[in-house]
Amino acid sequence: MITVALLLVHTASAATYTLPGVRQAATARAIEVEQAAAAADAADAQAVSVRAGALPSIVGSASGSVGAGFTAFGFPRPVQRQLGVGVDASWLLVAPETWAAASSARLTAEGRHAMQAWTQVTARARATELYTAVLAAQKELAARQTALVDATEAEKAVQALVTTGIRPPSHAAQARASLATVHAELANAEWVAHARCAELQALLREPADAAPQCVLAEVDWAPPKEGPASHPALDAAAMALAGSEANKKSAVMALVPTLGLSAGAAWYRADQGGGPGWSAGADLAVPLFASGSAKSQITVAEAQVRSTRLALEAQELQLRVALRTATIRLKAAEQGVAARQVALDAAQEALDMVKARYSAGMDSLTDWLTSRQARDAAAVALARAEAERGAAHAALESARGVGGT
Repeated sequence: MITVALLLVHTASAATYTLPGVRQAATARAIEVEQAAAAADAADAQAVSVRAGALPSIVGSASGSVGAGFTAFGFPRPVQRQLGVGVDASWLLVAPETWAAASSARLTAEGRHAMQAWTQVTARARATELYTAVLAAQKELAARQTALVDATEAEKAVQALVTTGIRPPSHAAQARASLATVHAELANAEWVAHARCAELQALLREPADAAPQCVLAEVDWAPPKEGPASHPALDAAAMALAGSEANKKSAVMALVPTLGLSAGAAWYRADQGGGPGWSAGADLAVPLFASGSAKSQITVAEAQVRSTRLALEAQELQLRVALRTATIRLKAAEQGVAARQVALDAAQEALDMVKARYSAGMDSLTDWLTSRQARDAAAVALARAEAERGAAHAALESARGVGGT
């Protein structure tokens, strides 16, 4: 059953992906996202359970007993058989400690939901980063394959010139060495491309082949999206602070009296007849002495408040720095891609000229090999610059709190 709008088509051992589809799949299916959702569900249930402790409770009951002889106190047993059916009700009418605990549980649940939203933000950023890393690895692989074609043609051309005596034998050896180097670089680029593809499939929780291959659609980069008014990470930290303050209040309220009401009604049947009966009562509990436990709980709660307040401040500072640096990083990455493209075009132009001049005997073999290596390096640098642009784009949207597609 398809649960996410991920464009995924299996053809042989390859899979085709789009960036929006990968983002949506990651924010819905990544393990950390589902773990956060489970934690949020558990916190919701816990909040309901704590809140229920302060609400009225009605319990149905039925009882029966049979006996004969004397009671444990030495009196003749007044009734040998007894049956009863009824209901019992209770209500903590005044329960400040329970109320504060319920508030803390509710805030904890809200914080868990904020953490779930935060994991979706990080999963989206990770999906973007991995997608562009796979794309860059594949472009680097393509550059190495082009280099192999060029190096093979060069080795054949040089060998032909050496055979005719136009060039010395050392040129043939140099060409073979260059070709071997390209083979090694191509082998390395192949495993890197497979590894990046496997990492992407692992994020999406998809099985990977022994040699995974991903077919990726090109990315039409739009300006980074704006995030929500409040970053989920800040929401989570703020809820943690509010929850710790509620915990402190609950610890203090443990010293406040509580008032409980109870009532019961039943129909009884005994040896000599039966009929209805009822009872009602009130229970006032006033803490008088609790050694040092209550004070220590308050001290612990106060320390937790200080800790969570500092955590909130730290999160604010981290996001502020992350937003500033990510903005600068993306600008530099975009400029880097443009510059690397110019460098690649120039390197290709230089290689074409040197290749022609070598054939005409105007340039050396070293010039030719150096020019080809420069072209290859420029192509690889462009691919890596594009990966950096994707990572910078992901970092900026993450700092803004962007989730979803």
